[in-house]
Amino acid sequence: MENLPASATKIERKAEKMKTNLNQLSLALLLAAGMTSAHATYIESGDASNFLASAQLATDMLIQGTIDQGDEGDVYKLVFGTGGLLTINATGQIDTNIALFDAGFQALVGNDDSGGGLDSMLTYAISAGTYYIGIGDYAMYAINASNQAWFMDGLAPAGFGTVSHIENQTSIDPGAYTLTLSVQPRSNGVPEPATVGLLGLGLLGLGMMRRKRV
Repeated sequence: MENLPASATKIERKAEKMKTNLNQLSLALLLAAGMTSAHATYIESGDASNFLASAQLATDMLIQGTIDQGDEGDVYKLVFGTGGLLTINATGQIDTNIALFDAGFQALVGNDDSGGGLDSMLTYAISAGTYYIGIGDYAMYAINASNQAWFMDGLAPAGFGTVSHIENQTSIDPGAYTLTLSVQPRSNGVPEPATVGLLGLGLLGLGMMRRKRV
C-alpha cells in the first residue's frame, strides 16, 4: 500500500488505516482462532512516561499499550543479551510513529508508515545492551537537551545529542497499540563483500606468480 505523505490530514490517515484494517480482518480472525502467540506479552503499567530517564522496563518481546487523549507518547527500556538485527513492528488503532534510542539516550532511527497502511516498522543492527523504544500517535518528535526537535522518521541527524523525551506536536487520536520485536543473529560465517574481493585478488596474484615460475 502506498504511504500517505506527511502533509495528509489526520482524517485522511485514519480513513486509510480503516481500509487496511478491513482488508486484513479475515486473516486476523483466522490467526486469532488457530494460532497462539510465540511470545509472552508485556502490558503497559499505568501510563508509560514519554521521558527516556523514566521509561518502563519491558520484560518481553511483545509490548501492548495505549495512547490516551493528551498522552504525549510512551517509552520502553529493553535489555538485549545478544546483538543482531533488531526489527520493530508497531500496529494498532493509532497512527503509529516509533523511534529507537541507545543506552546513552542518543537517537538512532525512527519510522512513521513503513509497516503498511499507517503502521510502523524499522530494522537496525544492535549490539548486546540497553535500548529505548518510543511510540506515539503521529506526529512524534524526539526532543534533545537543547530543546531541538527531530521528527521520528529515518536516521537521526548526526550530532543531534542526548534526547530528553518524545512528544506529539499535533493532535492526538487515542487508541491501543502493539510493539512486536525480533532479533535475528548476524551470521559470522559469511565474509564481508570487501573481504571476498580482497581474497579474490590474492588468489589471482598467486596464480600469476605460479605462471611466472613455470
